[in-house]
Amino acid sequence: MKKMLTMVAGAALLATAVMGGANAQGKANGPFADVPTDHWAYQSVEKLRDAGIVIGYPDGTYGGRRALTRYEFATAIARLLSALPGPVDTSQFVKKSDLGGYKAGSGAPALNLNGYAQTSDLDALRAEVGRRLTANEGAVAALRDLVTQFAPELKKLGVDVAAANARIDALDKRVTALEEEVRRVKITGELNTVARANYSNSDGGKLAPIDKDGVRVAGGTGKSSLWTNPEVYDDFLLNIAGRVSDNTQAVVSIDAGNYIGWLQSSLSPGYKPANTNFNLYQAYVTTPISAGSTGATATLGRFTTQFTPLTLKYVDPDKYAYNPQTDNGGVVTEGAKIDLGVAGARVSAFAGNADQGAYAISANPGPSPDGGRRPGSTGKGGLSVLPTNNMVKNIAGARVTYGNPDSWTVGVTGLLGDTDNFVTNPLTGASVNTFGVYGVDGSIVLPAGLNAFGEFAIDTTGKNSQFGNDNQSDGNEAWNAGLGYTVNALTLKVDYKDIYTYFAAPGSWGTIGSWTNPTNIEGPEVSANYVFSPVLSLNLEGDFYQGQYDVRGISPLAKKDDLTRINGGIKYALATDTSLDLGYEWVQWNLKNKAVDAISATGKPVEQYVTIGVGHDLNKNAAVKLMYQILDYQDKGTGFDQGGDSKGGIVVGQATVKF
Repeated sequence: MKKMLTMVAGAALLATAVMGGANAQGKANGPFADVPTDHWAYQSVEKLRDAGIVIGYPDGTYGGRRALTRYEFATAIARLLSALPGPVDTSQFVKKSDLGGYKAGSGAPALNLNGYAQTSDLDALRAEVGRRLTANEGAVAALRDLVTQFAPELKKLGVDVAAANARIDALDKRVTALEEEVRRVKITGELNTVARANYSNSDGGKLAPIDKDGVRVAGGTGKSSLWTNPEVYDDFLLNIAGRVSDNTQAVVSIDAGNYIGWLQSSLSPGYKPANTNFNLYQAYVTTPISAGSTGATATLGRFTTQFTPLTLKYVDPDKYAYNPQTDNGGVVTEGAKIDLGVAGARVSAFAGNADQGAYAISANPGPSPDGGRRPGSTGKGGLSVLPTNNMVKNIAGARVTYGNPDSWTVGVTGLLGDTDNFVTNPLTGASVNTFGVYGVDGSIVLPAGLNAFGEFAIDTTGKNSQFGNDNQSDGNEAWNAGLGYTVNALTLKVDYKDIYTYFAAPGSWGTIGSWTNPTNIEGPEVSANYVFSPVLSLNLEGDFYQGQYDVRGISPLAKKDDLTRINGGIKYALATDTSLDLGYEWVQWNLKNKAVDAISATGKPVEQYVTIGVGHDLNKNAAVKLMYQILDYQDKGTGFDQGGDSKGGIVVGQATVKF
């Protein structure tokens, strides 16, 4: 059945490629009455109907709720075969010799070319045909299988099967030639322009509010308006992919603009960005290598790698704007990587120098700069993405995965690296500059829509070439495990997360309010997503954490403290190309332990973020979006934030163009 469905979809694609969107006899004014527009097969059925391949029944139905007879299906195949182009008859073409008398100055009458196809018309037609055929890879093979399986019925309908196969062969050659030409060199790009402004409503000279990146939005004290510091940033990514040989490919990605520099200046104290930065984001060659029958591939150059959230993943430093380089989680490394299969498992290993510039990562986000108060309260990121004293310099790692993603998987990860400076291990007091992270993760699909998942990781520290010689005996682990459930339009997830106090890894495992990669927390997380219709969906999340240990200057939480986060969002499609997002996040810190430096009094300070966003697709390659977020922090007299109560907001507009 799965193979038959694949062939039907292929037939629909091929019908679109060879006939375009032409009307045919039997086409109704709308879709078949018994095929819902949200059905998984709707698009394929529509393409077959539009091309006149499947006509339906006089009552306007498709009949999809009953089995299609072999004869009915063969009739549809015959209609499709009749649409394929036959051999080209060139006997009536104009020859070069026929134009010999029409030379300049010969006195022959001038040719009237109005209405004749020009070279540009033919080039445009060739490009369009190539686009359609290339976009429907696999349709030819599906059609060939259909002809083979339904040969007896096709013969009864008077179809010359041998001639049909010959025409399919000719079409296959044309598709292959076009694909080979298109794949030789491919150039793509993406331009993102981000306009951002923020303001503060803090009275009495209080500090400005902190955003979800952990940065004080307007700087200074007192009130400010949206016009105080509006900024515009651009980022242009140019991707060039070309085949060096039949099995070797080269990829170069160049990033230009001032957006990356602005991120660094916002998150790294003392960094002074240039007006325009040119960064080599990626530049690598990938090629198969001889490794028996394992199917090994080697990558050399500057590339990105990521493993799991608790081991290796780039932290998104800007939660308000999308940028492909910073949002995809890939860690930039210059070196070598190999991917291969061994005894049914997949192995990925890499080694090289971690980027120390535009896309730098940290071995440990580090404590809040002001000794454990509210994350981000100094205005430079709190537990920042880019601290200046613990950048990863060299890194090597490997990951082995085994299983079938449709049923179960198990993964094992190992990572070693060093930093550009020595830092103090907060537990042992030793000066260290090497680290190791080791993890195991897995998932399994259970009956009745259930699935289980989990991940465990542990880190070690050391000095120089000794990895783990200063390994702490406690507080350097992290894990989460849970269950998911999906039924119809409802998806539920419940898990338990435990991030120990001294766990440190170049990963990305979450955000709570202004706190990125929280540690010294444990507790349950629940979430629910319900799709009411194709235009409306609702998402709800709840996190309920407790502090683990009393640690001075390491975590904003103490052992008896609680942290609660409630987050909700609604997505609504105003039109087919316009969407509305509404979001609300509420974070409450229940500070109970006065013995910790993080607070001067007990209490329950609250963070609130109200977000309104509108997105509009101009076309398939261009989109704009506008977001407004209200920031509200209530200190409750605790001194948790040295600025006290604060209010303000952020407005972000973004335009994206792809080619």
